[in-house]
Amino acid sequence: MTTRAAPERAAVTDGEPPGEREGAHGPKAGEGRRGAGHTGAGNVFSLFDNEEAVLDRTEIMLTQLAAVADGVKVLAEAYRRGYREQRRLVRLSDRMQADLQKANKRLAEQQRDLQSLNAALSGEIETSARLEAELRRLADTDPLTGALARRRFLEVCARDWPRRSDRPACLLMLDIDRFKLVNDSHGHAAGDAALVAFVAACRRALRPLDAVGRLGGEEFAVLLVETGPEDGAMIAERIRAAVAGSPVGTEAGPIGITVSIGLAAAEPEESLEAAMRRADAALYAAKRGGRNRVHRAPAGTGSAP
Repeated sequence: MTTRAAPERAAVTDGEPPGEREGAHGPKAGEGRRGAGHTGAGNVFSLFDNEEAVLDRTEIMLTQLAAVADGVKVLAEAYRRGYREQRRLVRLSDRMQADLQKANKRLAEQQRDLQSLNAALSGEIETSARLEAELRRLADTDPLTGALARRRFLEVCARDWPRRSDRPACLLMLDIDRFKLVNDSHGHAAGDAALVAFVAACRRALRPLDAVGRLGGEEFAVLLVETGPEDGAMIAERIRAAVAGSPVGTEAGPIGITVSIGLAAAEPEESLEAAMRRADAALYAAKRGGRNRVHRAPAGTGSAP
């Protein structure tokens, strides 16, 4: 059996390149090849160094990219949260807008209801004011003749009676002559017509600023403001003539009436009550003197309150 020798390269161990092995046992002529072998290894190592540098830079870039990716993730998460919050706010705003529209609708309805109530209330107030004015008029005036009622006439006199001696005024007390005979002869309807005609005649003879009041029955009074004794007597005479010249129409035909008048001109510091007493005394003097006349109260007989 023939034994074949192993190849010479099989003696190479430790992974060394064949050239190095040969250089250790070969002639010096092989030194040039060994030098060439060392030059090739340097190029290989330089390539490895470049690759490692590239890998290092790649790792750095990957690290940086990872950091950038983390930042992008953080930004994306922040954007996502902001977007969700914005959607929540938009939905909240929509609900608020809807609630506001409902509130405005209810407010408009309430405003219409309030306007209706205000209109109704205004009507009630206007009606109440008219009724109040009517009640006041009825309380202040005589319903038959339209002259001031006794209470209202006395209030006007208390208000307008002069408080100073330089403010003249006159007070007239009037009484229709034989009024009971008119009622008895022609009936109460004729008596009422006589009262109405009497007040109408007085108003024609008076000024707008003068006040005429019915004190009771056929007794009346007139306050003449800003009027001295002479002018007061002239106005009283005008009233007397107007009444005498105005027959009263009745179912039985016209009847004539007359009036007696007592006049009291205001004295310095004289009270209203004292002036009324003097005017009333003058009225009775006119009655006693024959009726259908004006009698002036003498001065200085009633200055005390």
